[in-house]
Amino acid sequence: MSDVATGSPSSSKRFPVVLGLWGKLLFLASAPLSLQQCQKPFDVNVSTPEPIKVDLTMDVHVYQHGAGAAAEKEEEKQQDFRDAMLRRRNRMSEIQSLKDNRIVGESHEALLSIRNMPAGDWGDHVSKTVAAENKDRLLLMQKEADEKQKSLEEIQEAQWEHWQRKSFGGEWIEVRRGDSYRWVQKRGG
Repeated sequence: MSDVATGSPSSSKRFPVVLGLWGKLLFLASAPLSLQQCQKPFDVNVSTPEPIKVDLTMDVHVYQHGAGAAAEKEEEKQQDFRDAMLRRRNRMSEIQSLKDNRIVGESHEALLSIRNMPAGDWGDHVSKTVAAENKDRLLLMQKEADEKQKSLEEIQEAQWEHWQRKSFGGEWIEVRRGDSYRWVQKRGG
């Protein structure tokens, strides 16, 4: 290394020889900043004019120990109900696609019915999908019938009317004609 002032190799003593004009200016500019740190820090107001609102959603599971087989059976029914709802939600777009393509329609029993069976593997898939959907619909309608203390037929009638109203124009629906039913494509939207 070389000494700044003389340009000779550095000796064992290291002293800054000359601060120069820039060094003095830097020292004078940093002095107020170092003194400012000795002042009291400023206050930060973290209060809010209104209370903070929090929206929570949670599941509560209540268990009764020692209730026996009846409680276990009821819990199993509840789980079957939740599973059926989830399965229906997961296949909703596929069912709508089948309706849009006029492959299935809503029957007077509030179940899906295959109107135009596709050939081959696709037909097998449609058959399995419709059977699974109808099984879940029946499970849910039976649960509703039990809760409302009504017959399954009454619930099916109400669901049939619901699905007729909810159907889009051009979809197959079964309508009442006197004492019987016939298939029509729904008009309008």
